[in-house]
Amino acid sequence: MTAARMMFAGVSSVLLLGVACASEPKKVTYEDDVLPIFRNNCLKCHNPDKQKGDLDLTSFSAAIKGGGSGTTINAGDPDGSALFKSITHADEPTMPPNAKLPDRDIDTIRRWIEGGLLQGAGSKAIAANRPAVDLSLKAGSVGRPDGPPPMPGALPLEPLVRAPRTSALTAIASSPWAPVVALAGAKQIVFYHTSDLDFIGVLPFAEGVACDVKFSRNGKLLLASGGRGGQSGLVAVWDIARGERVITVGDQFDSVLAADISPDQQWIALGGPDRLLKIYATKDGTLEHKKKKHTEWVTAVEFSPDGKYLASGDRNGGLVLWEAESGQEMFTLPGHKGGITAISWRSDSALFLSASEDGTVKWWKASDGSPLRSITAHAGGVLSARFGPDGRIVSSGRDNKVQIWDAAGKVVRTMAFNGELPNRVTFADDGTRVIGSDWKGAVYVWEVKTGKVLGELAANPPTLAERVQHWSDQLSTLKQEIVAAGVARSRADAEVVAAQVAAERIRKSITEVNRTIAQKNDEIRRHAAQLAVMADDAAAQSDLKAARAESVALKARSVALEQEAAAAGKALAAARKQAGEAQAAVGTATAKLEAAKASLSKWQSALQTAKSAERGKVSLR
Repeated sequence: MTAARMMFAGVSSVLLLGVACASEPKKVTYEDDVLPIFRNNCLKCHNPDKQKGDLDLTSFSAAIKGGGSGTTINAGDPDGSALFKSITHADEPTMPPNAKLPDRDIDTIRRWIEGGLLQGAGSKAIAANRPAVDLSLKAGSVGRPDGPPPMPGALPLEPLVRAPRTSALTAIASSPWAPVVALAGAKQIVFYHTSDLDFIGVLPFAEGVACDVKFSRNGKLLLASGGRGGQSGLVAVWDIARGERVITVGDQFDSVLAADISPDQQWIALGGPDRLLKIYATKDGTLEHKKKKHTEWVTAVEFSPDGKYLASGDRNGGLVLWEAESGQEMFTLPGHKGGITAISWRSDSALFLSASEDGTVKWWKASDGSPLRSITAHAGGVLSARFGPDGRIVSSGRDNKVQIWDAAGKVVRTMAFNGELPNRVTFADDGTRVIGSDWKGAVYVWEVKTGKVLGELAANPPTLAERVQHWSDQLSTLKQEIVAAGVARSRADAEVVAAQVAAERIRKSITEVNRTIAQKNDEIRRHAAQLAVMADDAAAQSDLKAARAESVALKARSVALEQEAAAAGKALAAARKQAGEAQAAVGTATAKLEAAKASLSKWQSALQTAKSAERGKVSLR
């Protein structure tokens, strides 16, 4: 290559590089582009001295950290970022409150988020934070899944919170297909088997108190909504088999009081103190619909099982039926004179119920919004109501009753309840049991057939160390019970032997008396025969008279012995029964001891695993 060509090639390369650099868009950074916008419009309310919503925008680290509700900016996802939705006035609270930012400033912030939240020109982009899983289901997969019912996987057994005392539960939900119930509490969701009442584990809800929990219609997901009142709120969804959170949506500035996920898992609807019904897409967490229909806090939200409808209610008695797909209002349903406390759909989606503080439960027809039935269910107010799988309803109220109603609105069972103000109730998956809680935090499990209490669940479960101590104490107690049962069995066995000896003695006496009676009868016959030949034989007459007298006495003795024998037989049967019960008591105590040993071993192993995991975390730090 000649020198001229080499020079031309070098100049061309420089020119091409310059063109390439000139065509590359300028990277938007916090320090150069976004902070000046915040300084001119936002920092009066969002600075270290005045952090509205606990949000400070004066530094990059503070802006990325977010506010009281957590992160408000999702890298790569402006439409799913609470901050961006606020500045575009797509969601409340709006920023600035009185007027939107200029379009060029909004575009700058959008490009900053899309570009990975760069701090400065030399910074590295933050990885996009979009929902990790597309939750939407294919047609035909809504409802009961194929195979075994979805059960929780290996959930943490160590409670995340162990409160010093129990408090009222905010929500209870049963899986539609599996014997599993979820209890909402502070910073955690607690799971139990509804068949054997065994503790399954917990899922963390670090964002605050879960105000509402629901299983998806196929039972594979659990949704929890809540937060911290007046500060923050959201909806979290877990895959229960994996115990992993798969999506979090609806970053709010107040607690989310009610929420539900659509049967096809494409939408999450939520409501709360802002009086808005909001519907988010699970695909990317974007807000699809925001409805300003309710005049008070939204307290109940639920999709129909077929996914066609969405019903919502508020604490002013407002009740609205929406078309789920479009978010369009279908009917406003008047009639309640108190706050809506519950909404529940019947399994065929043809109708739903609403429960209210006005004391009534009302049935509504979905197709035209017409009222079908209204009953005065609980004096003072209905606190909870749910449809069961067979169309019956369980409800609880301020009259301190838990009741089951048939389709005609008649009470078919009143559950045994001695607690204080039953605030939440639901059916188990098969409808044979009811789970409910009271104002003090006690959780009861009733048998529907009899209305009797089968057991209780701990909404504030003990720690692993407490469980180990409990079963250690139980072992000592059960060992003492086995010793006492063994002593009782030995005493009962001795009483059986004594009763057998007494019965045998009486039997021998009866045999001897009967033998003597036979002999005496022979003697009477001889004397009678002798008198038949010699009627005037005085000695024979005297002997016959004496023999007959002795026979009468012997027969009386025989009767008395038969009565003694009957009494001895009863005493022997009672002794044998007592011995059998004593033997069964030994067996029961032994079985309890073995079960206690197994439980102790289980919880000791779980505690050891938890300690090992904690040591691993410490070493990594």
